Amino acid sequence: MQYGAHVRDIIRVYGERMVLGLQQDSPTVPIFNPPQEVFESYNRLGAGELAGDLESNAQRLAAILDEVDEASLSRVVINDRGQYGVYTFTVHGLACNAVHEAHHHLLDAKGTLAPNAST
Repeated sequence: MQYGAHVRDIIRVYGERMVLGLQQDSPTVPIFNPPQEVFESYNRLGAGELAGDLESNAQRLAAILDEVDEASLSRVVINDRGQYGVYTFTVHGLACNAVHEAHHHLLDAKGTLAPNAST
């Protein structure tokens, strides 16, 4: 449940950040680091509710990407990670990270992610 909810949130957040990057010039967003209470609430979700949320967020991400023209893929979003530094991402990079996170957690949840695999 925690992996599923985390992936749901990642897909939502990355979609929101891509939309922001398409609407504004070089917006700055904070690190995505929900408080512990959010992580604890994941296990109280119903499986059906979570599956629906995951599907809705994945469809929204796909719709966002369907509307992005090639030139807009290089638009920048700045991620201020506080003590961890400031990073820049393109809309394309955010999309790749969203897919990577979903795939990584799927493999990990299935027990097929190699123990020494990089994230």
